[in-house]
Amino acid sequence: MAGLQNYKDLYGSQQWQEINKCFACGQNNPIGLRLSIKHKDDICYTTFTPKPEHSGWLNVMHGGLLSTIMDEVMAHWLWSRGTPAMTVEMTVRYLKPVPIGEPIVVTARQQVDRGRIANMEAEVTLADGTQVARATAKFIKTERGLQIASGRSATDTQEEAQE
Repeated sequence: MAGLQNYKDLYGSQQWQEINKCFACGQNNPIGLRLSIKHKDDICYTTFTPKPEHSGWLNVMHGGLLSTIMDEVMAHWLWSRGTPAMTVEMTVRYLKPVPIGEPIVVTARQQVDRGRIANMEAEVTLADGTQVARATAKFIKTERGLQIASGRSATDTQEEAQE
């Protein structure tokens, strides 16, 4: 990892795709959701079709996985704009059950930037536009950037290379 300028050099790169083991978006996590998150104007979004292994109740998507996806898309909104951040608070409102096999669209946007804290919002809709869940969250902006290894970040790696 020597030679990285900062986390922005890694985030979204081919190298990032190879080392990213994130449960939600890591393409190389064998048990992960492998979300592909896209960006358009002031939103981030992803689509997902829950399978039987994503069930909570019979034929209904597990609510914890639904909130995980909302959290991930909100975080990507910030990271993709050069702001590494972590969730510190999230409130979820489940409106309707998500049937297994029914595609969903999860969108996120920023509500307000309050300096160190970013207030975000997300919503989940079915293909027909029916809203099934929504969330608001507070993210704290981090100074460490991406974690490369336990307790180490891309910034740490750069500093070590300069010593």
